[in-house]
Amino acid sequence: MKTEEEAQLEKVFPFGSKGLIAFLAFLNAFVPLSIDLYLPAMPTMAEYFSATPELTNFTLSFFMLFFAISMLLWGPFTDKFGRKPILYIGIVLYILGSLTCVLSQSIYHLIAGRAIQAIGSGAIQAVSMAIVKDNFKGLVMERVLVWIQTLTILCPMLAPIIGAFLLEFISWRGLFVVLILCGILGLILCFFLKETLTNATEGSALRSLTRIGFVLKNKGILILLFTFSLIIMPVMSFLSTSSFIYMDLFKLSAQEYSYFFALNGCFAMLAPILYLRVLRKIPRVLFLTICFASVAASGAMILIFGTLSPYAFAFLYIPVTFFGSASRPAGTMLIMNQIDTDNGTVGSLWGCIALLFGSLSMMLCSLDWPNLTMAVGTISLVSGSLCALLWLFAWSRKMFRIPENR
Repeated sequence: MKTEEEAQLEKVFPFGSKGLIAFLAFLNAFVPLSIDLYLPAMPTMAEYFSATPELTNFTLSFFMLFFAISMLLWGPFTDKFGRKPILYIGIVLYILGSLTCVLSQSIYHLIAGRAIQAIGSGAIQAVSMAIVKDNFKGLVMERVLVWIQTLTILCPMLAPIIGAFLLEFISWRGLFVVLILCGILGLILCFFLKETLTNATEGSALRSLTRIGFVLKNKGILILLFTFSLIIMPVMSFLSTSSFIYMDLFKLSAQEYSYFFALNGCFAMLAPILYLRVLRKIPRVLFLTICFASVAASGAMILIFGTLSPYAFAFLYIPVTFFGSASRPAGTMLIMNQIDTDNGTVGSLWGCIALLFGSLSMMLCSLDWPNLTMAVGTISLVSGSLCALLWLFAWSRKMFRIPENR
């Protein structure tokens, strides 16, 4: 016998609640998949275009920058025009951007293709977060966020392994063909989705952008956005440098690198599951303080011992992966529950600011560091420390509301 909630969700997506969660996870996976699938090919791409590693890293940092900015704009538009129209536009742009990457003849051409791809990804991400808040509330929302994050992490965990495997048979251009196929699959699935926007924003499209200012006037949202965006920086620094650390510094093959990357992915996937089963029972204030402090401590250890061996670096980075991932569903839950309206705008702001910080982290990694493990360690230490201080300050001043662990 179907519950009323299950029956309602089947009206939104004919494959039921599990199908909707899987679809939303797939939409959320577009960004990590767009990054992680081609990470093993980055050194090869740098050599192909006769580009420096720093310039090649702009294919990552520019992607994150354009993704963040576009998501900020798409969010209010989803509240004005609906989820499905914006999703269609986003996926079409994503496919066109991926095609541009396939046909690129220079590193700058590739960066431009990545920018188009990122703009489309921004629309996809904004819609997916809005649909979550449209259809799920309270603890159900938290569970859904955990499962979406877990399924989303599984994709980037496997992506470098798949990418390294595919590179044995195809060139790096073929990896972007795979992304085109993912976009086409997403477009087909969109036809089954029903519109979930019930109360559209009034006024013109330009006026809908003013809702960004309205949301940011909420002090709780503002401080939480800043805090949980900071904790994204260590993860993004690892994404932009890991292939060069393992393959250039430690002289590993693309396949060996993919295994080390997958190791961190396993802990990133394990964290939200443990959070749902065990860790969420810890008072949120204490739990998140532990998360932030652990990231800072791990960064300090990487600075001291990170260059000893690939095993040492991988082991020392695990706390950053685990606690950073464990804090994300709790942070998303807090941010989304500070205000009851503007679902698309709130979700897009969260994604935008997090990715702006992530893009900044990637750009910092492009500076002239003595070695890239120092970049990862420094960013982890500083970000974790600042997060802990901001979190405890805001909590002591009661600047935001904390839902009960029920």
